[in-house]
Amino acid sequence: MDISTTLRQKATLSPARLLLPEGSDSRVREAAVKASELGVCHPIIMLAAGEGDGFRADGVEIVDPCSAEIINRGASVWSGRKNIQILAALPLMDNRLSLAAALLNDNFAESMVAGAAHATADVLRPVLELRKLYPGISPVVSCFLMELPDKSFGENGIMVFADCGMNPDPSDGMLAQIAGSAAKAARDILGLEPRVALLSFSSKGSAEHPSVLKVRRALEIARQKFPDLVIDGELQADAALIPWIGEKKAPGSPVAGRANVLVFPDLNSGNIAYKLVERLAGGKAVGPVVLGLNPPVNDLSRGCSVEDIVDMCAVASIQAGLAPRSTT
Repeated sequence: MDISTTLRQKATLSPARLLLPEGSDSRVREAAVKASELGVCHPIIMLAAGEGDGFRADGVEIVDPCSAEIINRGASVWSGRKNIQILAALPLMDNRLSLAAALLNDNFAESMVAGAAHATADVLRPVLELRKLYPGISPVVSCFLMELPDKSFGENGIMVFADCGMNPDPSDGMLAQIAGSAAKAARDILGLEPRVALLSFSSKGSAEHPSVLKVRRALEIARQKFPDLVIDGELQADAALIPWIGEKKAPGSPVAGRANVLVFPDLNSGNIAYKLVERLAGGKAVGPVVLGLNPPVNDLSRGCSVEDIVDMCAVASIQAGLAPRSTT
């Protein structure tokens, strides 16, 4: 079963009310129809009068972002969260992503997917501004769910790559958190038993460099923070993936040669790696899946296809079913 089918079937077990703010994009409208037909979510698209050529479809709810009721509802959220007057919050509602983030935080929907027509920063900025911070809250990281043509890798070709979309130069502590979050995504979203490799250009002391030391410290932190996690490092990519190389470079490692979660030392390496796998090896990349937000919000590439959007709707629906909703 391919990764899209796996995600979509799992999402049908508990389809979430999912907000799609970019309803003026024809790909989003088409994806909403397909997602509804497949039962992966209950789509709600933002569409103002005059947009979308009079679009209407069974199973797809439409919300008018120019409605006074919706605007006031969104402004009320921003007013309360930012401690500003309603009149000062109203102009923020001209930005549909700010309005959507407010509606999501007001339990209008259980999850959100956007980015078909906006950059990642534009999608996540209002979400993060409205996010409540408290001791122990998980940092926001991202991962890609990867499917490789060569089924000998990962778990029948399925792997998780992290962080490939958000944190440019993570500290050792953040790298440990990325490992824990990516492992949880592998288990909760894909049903894998994670085997996490912290990647480097060094394997078990074969080289010395500050970036290598960071990975080693991250391993120590991760083992303390997630004692049940099967994790090892520092490992070169071939040592993490190829059994006979893993045996030579990291004998006795519980991960070497059989990793299914790859954690990259920085965003440069992670972003380059997933795109090379996708473009040169013919792999499929689902993501970036944003981890650490409740309610869940997932980003899209502006070059996404309709099928990509449906896949991300499925992931967001699964995520919504995993975490309890905040009522405040």
